[in-house]
Amino acid sequence: MTVTPRPTAIRTVGTSTSPEEISKLIASDGAVIVRQFISDSVITALNEEVDPYLEATISGAQANSGELYEKTVGNRTKHMGNLAAISPTYRTTILNHPVMHAVSNAFFTAPFGDYWVNRGAVLQVEPGEKAQGLHRDDSLYGITRYLGQDAPELMVNFFIALTEFREDNGATRLIPGSHRWKGEEIAGVVPQNTVGALMQPGDAVLYLGSVWHGAGENQSAESRRGLSVTMHPAHFTPMEAHVDLPRNILEQMTPLAQKMIGWRSWCGYHGVPVWTVRDRRMEDELALKSA
Repeated sequence: MTVTPRPTAIRTVGTSTSPEEISKLIASDGAVIVRQFISDSVITALNEEVDPYLEATISGAQANSGELYEKTVGNRTKHMGNLAAISPTYRTTILNHPVMHAVSNAFFTAPFGDYWVNRGAVLQVEPGEKAQGLHRDDSLYGITRYLGQDAPELMVNFFIALTEFREDNGATRLIPGSHRWKGEEIAGVVPQNTVGALMQPGDAVLYLGSVWHGAGENQSAESRRGLSVTMHPAHFTPMEAHVDLPRNILEQMTPLAQKMIGWRSWCGYHGVPVWTVRDRRMEDELALKSA
C-alpha cells in the first residue's frame, strides 16, 4: 500500500547561522530558507540592473529545447540569463557570496573537486501563470537514472527572492525530504504535498537538485521575481555558456567568479587540472587578469 507523505514545513534560519549548520539542514531536509541572504542595497541594485532587460524578454521557452523543458518553463514566465554581462552586482557580489561557496564546498569538493555555476537566471512569474509542473532539477543529468540512494548530490540551487514570495503570487513550492524518496514514495509527488517558500526580498531558499519542486500559480496582479543560481560539480557542462563575455568585463571579476563561469581551469578530487588550453591552465595560457 502506498502511503502519501504529509507536507513538512521548510525550516528557516537567520544570517547568524553558520554555513556548516545550513549545509546540514539542506542535507537533512533537502531545503532551507535563509533570511536576509543578501542585503536591501544589493536587491535594489540587482533589480535596477535587470529591469530594462527583463522588460524586453519574451515569456516562455526561447531555445529549441524539447517537450519536457517546455512543459516546465511556463508560458507566462520570463527566464533571463546573461547576468555576468549585464549585471555588475551579479558578477561582483553574487558570484562571490561567501555562504553560497561554503555550502557548495560542503556538498561538492570532497566527492568531486571544484564546482561552478550551472546557470544564473532571473525568473519572473507573470500574473496569470499556472503552477509549474513538479520536477527535480538534477534530472538534467542522465546519470541520475543510474545512481543509488547513497550517491552524492549533484546540484544545489540558491534561489534568492528579488520581490516578495507569497502564496498568491507564485512562490516556489517544494516537498522537503523528497530528495530521499524512492519507489512507491514517488506517488507523493503531488501539489497537495508541497509547501510554499514564503520570503521577503533578500531571503533565499537553498535546495538540492534532487528535491521535487515547482513555481506556484500567480493569482495576483503582480510579477514574482527571483534570482536562481545553481551550482554543480565542474565535471558537468553548464546550461549557460559565457564564451562571448567581453574580456574587459571578465577581467573586472575575481578569480573565483571567473572560475564560476568557466573562464579558469578547475581540478577534480584528484587534483588534476581540467578545462585547460594547450595543456596549460586556461588563466595562464590566456594571460587572464582579474580583480
